[in-house]
Amino acid sequence: MDRSLESHCNRSATARAASVTVGQCSVSASYPRPKCDRFLTAIKAPSGRRSTVAHVTFALSISSRNALPAEPLIAGKVLAIIVAARRLRADAQAGRSVKTLRGKNLALLLSMPAAMDAANLRHAAQELGIRVADVRFTEPATPGQDDVQAVARMLGRMYDAIDCGTLAASTVRQIEREAGVPVYDGLGSDNHPVRAMADLMTLCEHRFPPEAGTALLFLGDAQTFRGRAFVAAAREIGFEVRIETSRREASNDASVVVDATQSPDWSLQVSGNPVDEARRSENHRCVIQTMLIDTIAKA
Repeated sequence: MDRSLESHCNRSATARAASVTVGQCSVSASYPRPKCDRFLTAIKAPSGRRSTVAHVTFALSISSRNALPAEPLIAGKVLAIIVAARRLRADAQAGRSVKTLRGKNLALLLSMPAAMDAANLRHAAQELGIRVADVRFTEPATPGQDDVQAVARMLGRMYDAIDCGTLAASTVRQIEREAGVPVYDGLGSDNHPVRAMADLMTLCEHRFPPEAGTALLFLGDAQTFRGRAFVAAAREIGFEVRIETSRREASNDASVVVDATQSPDWSLQVSGNPVDEARRSENHRCVIQTMLIDTIAKA
């Protein structure tokens, strides 16, 4: 995956496919629209049906919010994501940011007013040159209605990726089956495994690579989707993870502490000191961008 990301990061993003355009939609106001770009979204040429991912297929190969990893976890995959995200962050800090996905279009399907989760994803996507549109979506009264399938196929022709963070799981599954483009289930959400990966990236900056047997105390429910992703990845790259439901029951000799008792607001400590929240937020954005590059550019 790291070779793919490297090639996508270095590839020119100026080429545009031939297309026919449709009229204006609600695009985020902060997107710097090129002078010649008077319309929002290109209608893509028809492509063969293919299966898509409802949740980003990343290091843990997670295909369902309630499922265990679909294949054995490989430490190299986890580290490859961290390395790729670090490269994006370093490029941004050095002023070398490249609009890797310029000309791509992302739809945020919203059944309610946009929340911070959507803002996180929007900001990360726009930095890569992606146009982001807020699309109001009303949940069907009866699951399985043909209307959802028709809308999903239309969205797949108009957009290069779709995020369904505020929709019911059954609706997301229908959109995933019909859209033919990458479909995310709240990629910017605090409850998504991408957030867990960003937290692990932050901890690794203090202990990278983790020394064999470095103790990590996880407080809270480790059976949530985010919790399982974090614990599995932390163990794979070398942390000795201990799990306790509350601080009262836990020993305090671990050098790294992840307090998930106030989910989704996890707190991280290394050697008794809280990690920098600004760096956590920055890492979260970079991991989101790594996933967008890997999935949209490969689609």
